[in-house]
Order: sequence, then structure tokens, then C-alpha cells
Amino acid sequence: MTKREQFIQWLGDAHAMEVGIVATLEKHITDAKGQPKVRAALAKHLKETKRHAKEMKNSLASLGGSHSVFKEGVSKLGNLVAGLVTTAAADTIVKNAIADFATEHLEIACYNSLIFTASALGENKIAATCKSILKDEKAMAKFLDAQMKETNDTYLASLDDDQVVSSKAKTPTARRRPPATAKTKK
Repeated sequence: MTKREQFIQWLGDAHAMEVGIVATLEKHITDAKGQPKVRAALAKHLKETKRHAKEMKNSLASLGGSHSVFKEGVSKLGNLVAGLVTTAAADTIVKNAIADFATEHLEIACYNSLIFTASALGENKIAATCKSILKDEKAMAKFLDAQMKETNDTYLASLDDDQVVSSKAKTPTARRRPPATAKTKK
């Protein structure tokens, strides 16, 4: 296999990855009902992801390659299975946030590799396309990182308080947290 053949294969992988992520983002937008900031960011990123898939398909075609329907199918299936696992869970919003964060970092790594390879092969237009996509992926990863605590806190607030056993009475008593908006006096 030549370097160019490998590059074409990797572009095909990137295209399949983006196509597979579309369905996941659509599901995660639906799951983020009570999180308007997250929903808005996911909806924006969904549009970007569709554009990324098209750009990877065009880059692939510019080198004489074609996208693999099989790889697209495998990518969609993998994302579907991952979605089914989180759908059944009560902590879906947290698991989705973790999965989205991990996905963005996988994409960042993939686009870095594509940029290095495109540059080494003198494919400057494809390198520029990948740099543009990389910027979108980094922005989404940064947003998800900033939202992680709020997402986690939102889910935890929906749970019952822990039960602790009082050392005096030996009976369970609810451990109360102060309300999230209340300020504690010292």
C-alpha cells in the first residue's frame, strides 16, 4: 500500500465516522430536553457534522476514492448500539455528555492525523479542509468540557438524597444538601 492509498482509506474512515455521528447527535438532541444550552450546541454541531461528512466525501473524490457504504453502515450501527445502551439508562444525560466528549476527542485525533498526512503528501487543500473541521471539533469539545459539571449536577439533583445512619439513634436519616441556589451562612 502506498502513502496516498493509505490517506485515501483514512479519508474514507473519516467520512464514515462523520456519517455515523449524525444519528447519534440527532438522538442526543432529543435526550437533552431540559438542557437548552446543550441542545442548541448539539444542533449547531449536527449541521457542522453534516458539512464535515460532505467535505470528507469531496476530499475523497478529489483523490479518486469513493466512500464505503459498508464502513458507513458499520459506523451507523456502532453509534446506534451505543445509543441504545444509554437510552435504557436513567443517567442518559451524563452518559451522552461523556460519549460526546470522547467522540470529539477521537475526531480531534483523526483530523490531526489527516492534516499531518495531507501536508506530507502536498494535499494542501485537503489539509486546509481538515484544519477547518478540526477547529469545529475543538470548539465542541471545549463546550462539552465546560458543560460537564452542570450536566452532572443537573442529573444528581434529580436523585434522592443519600440515607445515613445516625450514630445516636441507629436509624437512617436523610442527608440534606443545601439548595443549589442558597448561600450557606458561616
